[in-house]
Amino acid sequence: MPGAARYFTTGDLSRKTGATPRAIRFYEQSGLMAPHARNAGGRRRYTEHDLERLQLITDLRDLDLSIEDIKQLLHIRDSVESAPELGERLSNVVAEQLDRTQKRLLALRRLREELAATLAVVKECTHCSLDLAQHPCKGCDNVTAPSTPRIVKVLLGQCRPATERSEGPLVMLKACKNADDPAQEP
Repeated sequence: MPGAARYFTTGDLSRKTGATPRAIRFYEQSGLMAPHARNAGGRRRYTEHDLERLQLITDLRDLDLSIEDIKQLLHIRDSVESAPELGERLSNVVAEQLDRTQKRLLALRRLREELAATLAVVKECTHCSLDLAQHPCKGCDNVTAPSTPRIVKVLLGQCRPATERSEGPLVMLKACKNADDPAQEP
């Protein structure tokens, strides 16, 4: 039939968006979306608009927006009386989300750089032939260099010798204090 509306099932939406049927039901229960209709057997029926809405929801969730943030964004139109008010509210919410996203991107880039640098340092460790008892990592040039990534400094530059590893954080703290000031007792 030309012009007939095309409907999708929950399974159709799931295949098209990657959202699980359980996630789709959760979004319905959270008030983010609702089926357009139900067929005679009670199965949910969705429209193309519902599909687009779900794609937007999944994209926003991928950006780690909370359900409440998404709900606020999706319901802006329902809570305003005029086009200028809609424009202003939408601009404010989108600008705030854009700022959050930008901050997150910067943090992810920094983390990516640190992880790549860590991988390079750790690859050098695979060529080290010294036993950790005779050559604790804390004294290694790979760990003490100013350019050494923070992950390496924290994980490999611990003060305690290899023989104290299983004794817990309190022993480690005492060992670190004693390494800094030999006059202190453990």
